[in-house]
Order: sequence, then C-alpha cells, then structure tokens
Amino acid sequence: MLEPTSETAAGWRAALARESRWLRASPWDMAMLTLIPWAVCALVVWIFSVGVPRDLPIVVIDQDQSALSRQMDRFLEASPGISVVAHVASWEEALSLLRQRQAFGVVIFPAQLQTQVLGGRAATVQWFYNGQFQSHVGGLSRDVRAVVSTLSAGIELSAREKRGAAPVLAKAQFEPIRMKLVTLFNESASYEFFLTLALLPAVMQIFITLAAVTAIGRELKTGSVPEWLATAGGRWHVALATKLAWPALAFGVMALAFVLVMAGVRGWAIADAPFMVLAGLGLLVAAQLALGVFLIGVTLALRNGLSAAGFITAPAFAFAGQGFPLQSMPVLARAWAEVLPLTHYLQLQSRHWVAGAPARYGVPDLLTLAAMTLGFGLLGAWLLRRRALAPSAWGRS
Repeated sequence: MLEPTSETAAGWRAALARESRWLRASPWDMAMLTLIPWAVCALVVWIFSVGVPRDLPIVVIDQDQSALSRQMDRFLEASPGISVVAHVASWEEALSLLRQRQAFGVVIFPAQLQTQVLGGRAATVQWFYNGQFQSHVGGLSRDVRAVVSTLSAGIELSAREKRGAAPVLAKAQFEPIRMKLVTLFNESASYEFFLTLALLPAVMQIFITLAAVTAIGRELKTGSVPEWLATAGGRWHVALATKLAWPALAFGVMALAFVLVMAGVRGWAIADAPFMVLAGLGLLVAAQLALGVFLIGVTLALRNGLSAAGFITAPAFAFAGQGFPLQSMPVLARAWAEVLPLTHYLQLQSRHWVAGAPARYGVPDLLTLAAMTLGFGLLGAWLLRRRALAPSAWGRS
C-alpha cells in the first residue's frame, strides 16, 4: 500500500496530467492562457509606443491678419504637439470641425491684435478646446500657452530694452517672482510610461480571473467534479492547486515578460526595489486566481461566474486610482477600490517602479495582496468543498 506522501504525489501528478490533457484537447482554453492575452497586451504596448502625442489638430481664426498674428501662427505650427489643420474665417466653421472631431481646439487672434500690442495695451488670444477629451487637450493647452507666453514675454522684454533697461534688468523687472516647474517621475510626460505600465496588469488580471473561473466552472458544467476530485486522490487542496497550476504558470511567465519588456526593451527601468515589483506581480496573479475560485464557489455556474468575473475585473482599472485620485472618490467607490487586488498592486508599482520609493513603503500593499489571496482562496475552497459535490450544482451552463 502506498504511503500517504506517495499517494499525495501520485494525486498531484495525475491531476496535473488530467489538466494538461484537457488544455491540449481544447484550443480555446489554451488560447485564453496564451495567445489571446499576449495579443491584447501586445496591442496595448503598440498603441502607446509613441509615448507623447504629436501633431494634434487645431483650427486658427485670424481676425487680425497682421505680421504678429502670422508669426504666432507659425510658432503654433512649429510646436511638435500641434498641427494647424485649417484656417477659417468664422466661428461656425471652426465649431463644425470640432464637432466632426477633425480638430480638438480653436485659437482666435482678435482684430487689432498687433495694434493693441504695439500701443502698449493688453490683448487677448482666445483658446477654445473640447473638454470631452482631457488627455488630448491637456498637452494642446500647454503648447498653446507656451507659444503665447513666449511671444508675449519677448515683446515685453524688447519694449523694456528699447526704453533703456539692460536685458538682465528688463527680465528681472518683467518677472520679479519666478516659478520653477519641475516634473517628477515622468519627466517626458510619456503616455507609455503612465498608461502602458498600468494597463498591462489591468489586462492580465481580467484573463487571470477568467482562467480560474473557467477551469473550475467547466467541471461543474460537465458534472465531472467527482472524477476531478478522485484524480486528485480525494483531496480538495490538491484538486484546486493542480487546477490553477497551469494558469499560474502561464500568467507568471507573462508577468515576468511584462517586466522584461517594459524595463529592458522599452527602457522604463524600475526606479527602486525591483524585487517588490516582482513580488507584487506574483501576489497579483495569486490573488486574482483566488478571486476566481471564490466567484465560482459562490455562483456554481460557469456562465454566472464568468459574468461576475467580468463585472469585477473589467472596470477595475477605473477604480485603481490611476485615472481619478482614490482620495477624491466617494466613500462607496473608495471602499470598492480597496477590495480589488489591482488597486493595491498598482499603488505598489507606482511607488517602486515609477517613484523609486524604498522597499518598506510597499510592504502594506504586499500584505494586503497576500491577505486577499488567503481570504478569497480559503473561502472559495470552503464553498466548493461544501457545495460542488452536490448533483444539483452540476450541469448549469
């Protein structure tokens, strides 16, 4: 008779082999662990590979038709983030282009612009932008403001020098109090560094949870739970561990590739404590697998489990504090964000990969992810152990 340890080892081998056979026989399930998530992640990397948006379209209305307005027009066109796609005579024409999404903003040089400036009077250049596209117009507004401010400062300094002020004194008088703006942690304002780093884990956590739900849910759907458990030697921990082993391996490799590609190939090096980022990714994979076990344990149906997984993971990025500050969320939204593993991983990633925080700053997030893994995993295993062997739980679509 086999010793208990030998029986356990045999159960592990048999259950792993059974899962391997299923994956080889099911191209769709295999693709959900390999080809499809890799393709989606590659698409995300490609979309944001440019980094900084260039040549965003704007419209110019030149009501002055002066040398100064034409100079400002040339400066706008020379700005790398701006492309002047049309010069129109009326606001109605400009508004039509905005509504057609052929432009995101309108610059208006008013009549008598040059006359007012040369006469020493203030003049206003108007900038209208489409507030529906904050990510677009943020850079555009910065570039338009830089062009107008640069020309305005040059005109003022030139006027002071003509009145006899030395260049250094003229500059000091024109700007007695200066503000020095310094961008930290993403100096180039790259969307690749800001968005791709956050979106790839967000994509992965969707597929990880779906993989766990699918792997267990198909046993319930086909009514093969007794066979699955028997293959694992009647031990639920062996059955679940071997069921999740291949998804854990597949997404563990993907997580490692994510780090290697972004840090090594794309050049966004981890600022400090790379082991914290790797540990966080490992725990994110584990926590999302555990969440999948919990969801299928609650629903006992593949379709309902997948629906619940999609409902939770698909919008998780919106609650993770990357696009909208966690501190400004309503209480219920903040509470929901705090129970999502992605929120805690992205906070950890922002601290260490982007900001270069010491390792100790990420310990609370690691502990939270570990607690989620244990909590979701143990509760899900308990639910399955109590409910999954009942024939009434089988055969649901």
